[in-house]
Amino acid sequence: MHNFGGLFHNSYKSSPVVKPKRSLLRRFDISFFSTMFIFTALLAAVTIFIYMRLRDFTYDSIQDSLRFYDNRLDVELNQDIMFLIENCTSDPDIIRLRTTMHPNEEVGYIVRIQTRLSSQITTHSVIRGYFLYYPDKNIFLPAYSTANTGTGTGYPFPSFIRDLLKAHIKDGTVDEAVLKNWFFVEDRNCLIRLLKVGGTYAGAWIDLNNLPGFEEFSGNDAIWLITDNSGRVLYADESLAKEGYKDDYSKDLKLPVSRSLKEPVYARIPGVGRRIVISFKQSFSDYCFTVLLPQEQFLVAFRSLYVLLLLLILWAVFFFISYSHMGRRIIGIPVKSLMAVTESIHKGNLDNRITPPNDYEETVMITDAFNKLLSEISDLRISVYEEELQAREFELKSLKNQVAPHFLINCLNTVFMSAQDQSNIEVTNNIISTLSAHLRYTLSDRDVVPLSEELEYLENYITLTQYRFPGTLQYEKETDPDILDAKVFPLILLTLTENSIKTGLIMGEPFLIRVRVSKKIENGETFVCLEHTDSGVGLSDEKLEKYNNILEQPDVTEKGTGIGLYNTAMRLKLIMGPEAVLSFANEEGMGLCVTIRFPYRKYDEE
Repeated sequence: MHNFGGLFHNSYKSSPVVKPKRSLLRRFDISFFSTMFIFTALLAAVTIFIYMRLRDFTYDSIQDSLRFYDNRLDVELNQDIMFLIENCTSDPDIIRLRTTMHPNEEVGYIVRIQTRLSSQITTHSVIRGYFLYYPDKNIFLPAYSTANTGTGTGYPFPSFIRDLLKAHIKDGTVDEAVLKNWFFVEDRNCLIRLLKVGGTYAGAWIDLNNLPGFEEFSGNDAIWLITDNSGRVLYADESLAKEGYKDDYSKDLKLPVSRSLKEPVYARIPGVGRRIVISFKQSFSDYCFTVLLPQEQFLVAFRSLYVLLLLLILWAVFFFISYSHMGRRIIGIPVKSLMAVTESIHKGNLDNRITPPNDYEETVMITDAFNKLLSEISDLRISVYEEELQAREFELKSLKNQVAPHFLINCLNTVFMSAQDQSNIEVTNNIISTLSAHLRYTLSDRDVVPLSEELEYLENYITLTQYRFPGTLQYEKETDPDILDAKVFPLILLTLTENSIKTGLIMGEPFLIRVRVSKKIENGETFVCLEHTDSGVGLSDEKLEKYNNILEQPDVTEKGTGIGLYNTAMRLKLIMGPEAVLSFANEEGMGLCVTIRFPYRKYDEE
């Protein structure tokens, strides 16, 4: 301690004798204004940060509402479309209407079809009606509820849909782009979905003027629109004109939709004023829901923040001014005490105790604290070393404790291995666990899964079958690991395996199932190729021709045969897109080979 004080003392003596004088009060003023400036800057930064977070929160809330509404529409529309597809594939009247040659029978079929389809449509339905079109007979069959009368656009919808179909269908075929998704019809304020089921065209339409649920967004002076990706307005509700927009919005109004899908965008609408644009991509079409929100409504959450920040600023100004005034009055006493302490240190008297230069309470407290500090420096150094030692010892104990779980696992593994002699229990447990996993997968309500998971549960199914037919079923698999994360719909391979085992496996005779997963790159795009081959007898040339055109062959599903393959082909077309292909062929030396080919899309859990 004495040497430490001497070092200070020598340093003090070696410093220059003449130094520029500085005012402590001036330094105090500089520090005060610097602190106030920093506080103001931090307050401004915090204000901007909170503003941005609240803005993003409001934007996310509206996006969540639009997402919820879109999901609800998507679910209802998918149910309606699947209802229509199931009717087109299973309703005998729809199938026979295409082939009958008797006018009297046609009338009966049409009445029954319209009755069944119309019963699905209620006043709360998203769709306004169904329609069927037989191009070979030029029969257009609309089905809708008479309680659903459109407002603004009027009726009949079917008349222009019929003309639209005739314009799109050339030589009995229609452009694949029209069959891909819901599309908007200019000047009709409606969306139409068109499907080709067998040799029949079927579809549904949505009246945008009576779309249920949008009143949630049309309140509070918000304007809801339907736009395309370029920002062109396809449809606007009546509130756009009521707010003051006079021009033709389909030609003159262009909105920053692409940016508003990611963040709120401010835009000035002629006649309406400044609005905040928020958009959400529809999952059932290529268009977007767009909401024009008043700026005042968007920033309503910030009013309390503005008041709070104003009060905080006023309090800070008052505090700093009072603190400055008080500090300048009492700074002289601490300065003298500090000067006495500093002088004692400069003289190297660290082992001695400092006597207060005056009897001020603040001075006495400073000198007493300093004297106590000098007394505890040595003890403090020892305590620091002891704490470091204790910290290292604690770290050692932690490392030892981490070994305990591993030791426990090893013990459990030993116990497990010692119980392997009970073979019957092991087989039973395997069957139960395999069956449980298989049921969880097959009963899942997910729309898409990764290809690796489908292959995993295909092997589970093979294992269960091998338990049922020991020594009969064999399974071979060849996979490309680069595409095991591809997105597929559940049971895409399981259905093929079930059909193969059901039709080809004979008890006591060997039966082989081979699955090959590969990828192909064409024109820069990656495709997934699934080949499912069995060692059965294959199909006749007549059945191969029908199965290779299964969507155009409604008689394939008669008497319960081919329904699983037909549903697989239809789901493949709807979920994987028009580029997906399902083909059937007999492989030499084996049996039936089913090939599924579709574009590679990576599976995303969200």
